[in-house]
Amino acid sequence: MRVITAGRAGSTAAVTAGPPATGRRTPGRAGVAMLAVACLLAALAVTGCRHVAAGKVLAVAVDVLGPDPFSETAFGQDTRSVVPNPVGGTRAGDVAGLYGGSLNKRACDKSSLVRFLTAAGNRAKARVWAEVLGISADHIAGYVRTLTPVLLRNDTLVTNHGFKNGAKTVFQALLEAGVAVLVDRLGRPVVKCNCGNPLADPIERPDDLTPDLISDPRWKPRFEVRKVTVVRRSTTKRVRRFHLADIGSGRGIGRPAGSDGGRDLALPAPPVLSSVPEEPAASPPLSGTWRASSYSSSLIRVEPAGPGTFTGVIARELRIGDGCVLEEGRKIWSVEGTGPHYAGSLVPVAVEDCRDLPEVPVTWELKDGDTLVVCVTLDRRRCETWVRSPEA
Repeated sequence: MRVITAGRAGSTAAVTAGPPATGRRTPGRAGVAMLAVACLLAALAVTGCRHVAAGKVLAVAVDVLGPDPFSETAFGQDTRSVVPNPVGGTRAGDVAGLYGGSLNKRACDKSSLVRFLTAAGNRAKARVWAEVLGISADHIAGYVRTLTPVLLRNDTLVTNHGFKNGAKTVFQALLEAGVAVLVDRLGRPVVKCNCGNPLADPIERPDDLTPDLISDPRWKPRFEVRKVTVVRRSTTKRVRRFHLADIGSGRGIGRPAGSDGGRDLALPAPPVLSSVPEEPAASPPLSGTWRASSYSSSLIRVEPAGPGTFTGVIARELRIGDGCVLEEGRKIWSVEGTGPHYAGSLVPVAVEDCRDLPEVPVTWELKDGDTLVVCVTLDRRRCETWVRSPEA
């Protein structure tokens, strides 16, 4: 596994692959297939997104912006010397003690984030930011009001989205304990506060990491892979109050969802996080509508085609080039398996005229009930996270 580590605050690293080449020359079969597969996995050719394949993880320390920050003006303050919980693993976002904070102190400035994203000069950033989080740019202010500022208590894996040259960049990141984030009503980290980058569920898992991941001399001595955490959605429909560990006093904090810290309730006892990570819930059926996390217009509807077989069709008309519009109902995926791992193929499409190209092998993995990781190998392995969508 190739690992890239960010060092000093504000530094950047070259962690993104360049966008597909463009020009008048007609690409060869492999080039067309890669371009088309990229479109169908994350619409990379349409958005100009620069994507990092699975297997590359950037370790982002406390107070470090990381590559391609949406803003270099911080919307929050990280906290050093946070002592991680003794065990990481997969945790639900509403578990008491998963996150930390300071009583009556806000770790993130939501108002400043909204002002930045809604400024006239940041419309492109606002569009990309909203697209990653599955909302429209017009709804940014209302969405941010529902978010809650917390501190990560464990080193946490996420998919991090940056912004560079008018397009989003996508990379796997390990955020150090003490990084300030905004979490949604399901308890999932969705914004990195010191730079404004939107976050999503990771492709990587703790077992994919190696002990030499961290080069930061302050972080490295205390890093342990077994303490790395992945957050999944809460076990309840929505979190009404987060039970945080007070980083200063060691006691507990009851923080109402959507509040900034001003309505915190001091709790006499610290929350006790179970030393045993939760077992992932049994995988639900693959059937349903899935949305690409990097490009919200990409919707695939998966339907059973027989015992252990499925087909994926375009759920909503999708334009992938000047000469190609994929119509609703067009078959794109052929899937076999019983879960959580599936195999099959994808039908690439020529961007210039929408014709089918020879199928390419693809794998699917249900990470939890609402997250599907789709991977294809051409010149290199490319993966994209998809999430369940209520849209049809």
